[in-house]
Amino acid sequence: MDMRRIAISAAWSSFVRQKEWSESIAGDHYTDFDALYRQYYPRILVFLCFLVGKPEVAEDLASLVFEKALVHLADMQAPDTAGPWLFRVARNCTTDYFRRCKPTVSLEQLITEEHPQAESLEAAAIASEEQRYLLAHLEQLTERERVAIGLKFVAGLHNREIARVLQIPEGTVGSLLYRALRRLRAALDGEGGRDGGSS
Repeated sequence: MDMRRIAISAAWSSFVRQKEWSESIAGDHYTDFDALYRQYYPRILVFLCFLVGKPEVAEDLASLVFEKALVHLADMQAPDTAGPWLFRVARNCTTDYFRRCKPTVSLEQLITEEHPQAESLEAAAIASEEQRYLLAHLEQLTERERVAIGLKFVAGLHNREIARVLQIPEGTVGSLLYRALRRLRAALDGEGGRDGGSS
Protein backbone atom coordinates (compact mmCIF):
# COMPACT_ATOMS: atom_id res chain seq x y z
CA MET A 1 0.00 0.00 0.00
CA ASP A 2 2.85 2.38 0.78
CA MET A 3 4.45 1.69 -2.62
CA ARG A 4 1.22 2.53 -4.35
CA ARG A 5 0.93 5.78 -2.40
CA ILE A 6 4.54 6.68 -3.28
CA ALA A 7 3.92 5.95 -6.98
CA ILE A 8 0.76 8.08 -6.99
CA SER A 9 2.55 10.85 -5.11
CA ALA A 10 5.47 10.75 -7.55
CA ALA A 11 3.12 10.77 -10.55
CA TRP A 12 1.14 13.65 -9.06
CA SER A 13 4.32 15.64 -8.35
CA SER A 14 5.52 15.04 -11.89
CA PHE A 15 2.15 16.15 -13.27
CA VAL A 16 2.17 19.33 -11.15
CA ARG A 17 5.75 20.17 -12.17
CA GLN A 18 4.94 19.61 -15.84
CA LYS A 19 1.81 21.76 -15.57
CA GLU A 20 3.72 24.56 -13.82
CA TRP A 21 6.47 24.35 -16.44
CA SER A 22 4.00 24.53 -19.36
CA GLU A 23 2.18 27.46 -17.70
CA SER A 24 5.46 29.30 -17.19
CA ILE A 25 6.40 28.66 -20.82
CA ALA A 26 3.00 29.94 -21.94
CA GLY A 27 3.43 32.99 -19.71
CA ASP A 28 6.89 33.62 -21.15
CA HIS A 29 5.47 33.08 -24.63
CA TYR A 30 2.94 35.88 -24.18
CA THR A 31 5.46 38.10 -22.41
CA ASP A 32 7.88 37.60 -25.31
CA PHE A 33 5.12 38.34 -27.80
CA ASP A 34 4.15 41.52 -25.96
CA ALA A 35 7.75 42.75 -26.01
CA LEU A 36 8.08 41.81 -29.68
CA TYR A 37 4.84 43.62 -30.52
CA ARG A 38 5.84 46.79 -28.67
CA GLN A 39 9.28 46.81 -30.28
CA TYR A 40 8.32 46.09 -33.89
CA TYR A 41 4.68 47.05 -34.49
CA PRO A 42 5.30 50.75 -35.30
CA ARG A 43 8.11 49.96 -37.77
CA ILE A 44 6.18 47.09 -39.38
CA LEU A 45 3.12 49.33 -39.78
CA VAL A 46 5.10 52.17 -41.39
CA PHE A 47 6.86 49.72 -43.69
CA LEU A 48 3.56 48.14 -44.75
CA CYS A 49 2.05 51.60 -45.28
CA PHE A 50 4.98 52.43 -47.56
CA LEU A 51 4.44 49.22 -49.55
CA VAL A 52 0.65 49.29 -49.92
CA GLY A 53 -0.08 53.02 -49.73
CA LYS A 54 -3.25 52.65 -47.66
CA PRO A 55 -3.10 52.95 -43.86
CA GLU A 56 -6.20 50.81 -43.27
CA VAL A 57 -4.82 47.96 -45.42
CA ALA A 58 -1.43 48.33 -43.71
CA GLU A 59 -3.12 47.94 -40.30
CA ASP A 60 -4.91 44.78 -41.46
CA LEU A 61 -1.67 43.34 -42.82
CA ALA A 62 0.20 44.27 -39.61
CA SER A 63 -2.43 42.37 -37.64
CA LEU A 64 -1.89 39.38 -39.88
CA VAL A 65 1.89 39.62 -39.41
CA PHE A 66 1.59 39.61 -35.63
CA GLU A 67 -1.03 36.86 -35.69
CA LYS A 68 1.53 34.71 -37.51
CA ALA A 69 4.19 35.82 -35.02
CA LEU A 70 2.03 34.68 -32.10
CA VAL A 71 1.48 31.29 -33.70
CA HIS A 72 5.15 30.77 -34.60
CA LEU A 73 6.88 32.53 -31.70
CA ALA A 74 8.00 29.26 -30.15
CA ASP A 75 9.66 28.28 -33.45
CA MET A 76 12.05 31.22 -33.40
CA GLN A 77 15.54 30.07 -32.54
CA ALA A 78 17.11 33.33 -31.38
CA PRO A 79 15.73 36.73 -30.39
CA ASP A 80 17.87 38.56 -32.95
CA THR A 81 16.12 36.69 -35.79
CA ALA A 82 12.65 37.94 -34.79
CA GLY A 83 12.88 41.37 -36.43
CA PRO A 84 14.08 40.20 -39.84
CA TRP A 85 11.56 37.34 -39.74
CA LEU A 86 8.71 39.81 -39.01
CA PHE A 87 9.73 42.07 -41.91
CA ARG A 88 9.96 39.05 -44.22
CA VAL A 89 6.45 37.98 -43.14
CA ALA A 90 5.27 41.56 -43.72
CA ARG A 91 6.74 41.57 -47.23
CA ASN A 92 5.15 38.18 -47.96
CA CYS A 93 1.77 39.34 -46.64
CA THR A 94 2.03 42.38 -48.92
CA THR A 95 2.84 40.19 -51.91
CA ASP A 96 -0.15 37.96 -51.11
CA TYR A 97 -2.36 41.04 -50.76
CA PHE A 98 -1.31 42.37 -54.18
CA ARG A 99 -1.86 38.94 -55.77
CA ARG A 100 -5.31 38.64 -54.26
CA CYS A 101 -6.59 42.15 -54.81
CA LYS A 102 -4.50 43.46 -57.70
CA PRO A 103 -5.14 46.99 -56.42
CA THR A 104 -4.27 50.07 -58.41
CA VAL A 105 -2.66 52.01 -55.59
CA SER A 106 -0.35 54.79 -56.59
CA LEU A 107 2.53 55.91 -54.46
CA GLU A 108 1.10 59.42 -54.87
CA GLN A 109 -1.47 58.52 -52.21
CA LEU A 110 1.40 58.68 -49.74
CA ILE A 111 1.79 62.43 -50.37
CA THR A 112 0.38 64.44 -47.52
CA GLU A 113 -2.13 67.18 -48.25
CA GLU A 114 0.25 69.87 -47.15
CA HIS A 115 4.04 69.64 -46.98
CA PRO A 116 4.97 70.16 -43.30
CA GLN A 117 7.79 72.58 -44.14
CA ALA A 118 5.85 74.63 -46.65
CA GLU A 119 5.86 78.25 -45.52
CA SER A 120 4.35 79.78 -48.65
CA LEU A 121 2.23 78.77 -51.59
CA GLU A 122 5.32 78.69 -53.81
CA ALA A 123 7.23 76.48 -51.34
CA ALA A 124 4.25 74.13 -51.12
CA ALA A 125 4.07 73.88 -54.92
CA ILE A 126 7.81 73.14 -55.16
CA ALA A 127 7.60 70.53 -52.38
CA SER A 128 4.60 68.88 -54.06
CA GLU A 129 6.43 68.76 -57.39
CA GLU A 130 9.53 67.23 -55.74
CA GLN A 131 7.40 64.56 -54.09
CA ARG A 132 5.65 63.82 -57.38
CA TYR A 133 9.01 63.35 -59.12
CA LEU A 134 10.36 61.16 -56.35
CA LEU A 135 7.28 58.94 -56.24
CA ALA A 136 7.18 58.64 -60.03
CA HIS A 137 10.79 57.49 -60.05
CA LEU A 138 10.30 55.14 -57.08
CA GLU A 139 7.66 53.36 -59.16
CA GLN A 140 10.33 52.79 -61.86
CA LEU A 141 12.54 50.79 -59.46
CA THR A 142 12.23 47.04 -59.14
CA GLU A 143 10.14 45.65 -56.30
CA ARG A 144 13.32 44.44 -54.58
CA GLU A 145 14.85 47.92 -54.76
CA ARG A 146 11.67 49.57 -53.42
CA VAL A 147 11.51 47.06 -50.55
CA ALA A 148 15.18 47.67 -49.70
CA ILE A 149 14.63 51.45 -49.73
CA GLY A 150 11.51 51.04 -47.59
CA LEU A 151 13.33 48.86 -45.09
CA LYS A 152 16.28 51.27 -44.91
CA PHE A 153 14.63 54.69 -44.93
CA VAL A 154 11.06 54.02 -43.77
CA ALA A 155 11.49 51.18 -41.27
CA GLY A 156 14.98 52.33 -40.23
CA LEU A 157 16.70 48.94 -40.49
CA HIS A 158 20.47 48.51 -40.78
CA ASN A 159 21.98 46.72 -43.78
CA ARG A 160 22.56 43.55 -41.72
CA GLU A 161 18.86 43.43 -40.78
CA ILE A 162 17.81 44.12 -44.38
CA ALA A 163 20.06 41.26 -45.50
CA ARG A 164 18.24 38.92 -43.13
CA VAL A 165 14.84 40.10 -44.34
CA LEU A 166 15.70 39.77 -48.03
CA GLN A 167 17.83 36.67 -47.39
CA ILE A 168 20.79 38.05 -49.30
CA PRO A 169 24.39 38.83 -48.26
CA GLU A 170 24.95 42.10 -46.42
CA GLY A 171 27.29 43.37 -49.16
CA THR A 172 24.56 42.81 -51.72
CA VAL A 173 22.23 45.04 -49.69
CA GLY A 174 24.77 47.87 -49.84
CA SER A 175 25.16 47.43 -53.60
CA LEU A 176 21.39 47.20 -54.11
CA LEU A 177 20.77 50.41 -52.15
CA TYR A 178 23.67 52.20 -53.84
CA ARG A 179 22.42 51.33 -57.34
CA ALA A 180 18.81 52.18 -56.53
CA LEU A 181 19.72 55.52 -54.97
CA ARG A 182 22.09 56.31 -57.84
CA ARG A 183 19.27 55.61 -60.33
CA LEU A 184 16.88 57.81 -58.34
CA ARG A 185 19.44 60.60 -58.08
CA ALA A 186 20.24 60.46 -61.81
CA ALA A 187 16.54 60.46 -62.72
CA LEU A 188 15.81 63.39 -60.40
CA ASP A 189 18.84 65.32 -61.67
CA GLY A 190 17.62 64.65 -65.21
CA GLU A 191 14.17 65.99 -64.33
CA GLY A 192 15.72 69.07 -62.73
CA GLY A 193 18.03 69.57 -65.73
CA ARG A 194 15.11 69.38 -68.19
CA ASP A 195 13.01 71.82 -66.18
CA GLY A 196 15.97 74.10 -65.66
CA GLY A 197 16.76 74.15 -69.38
CA SER A 198 13.22 75.13 -70.41
CA SER A 199 13.07 78.25 -68.22
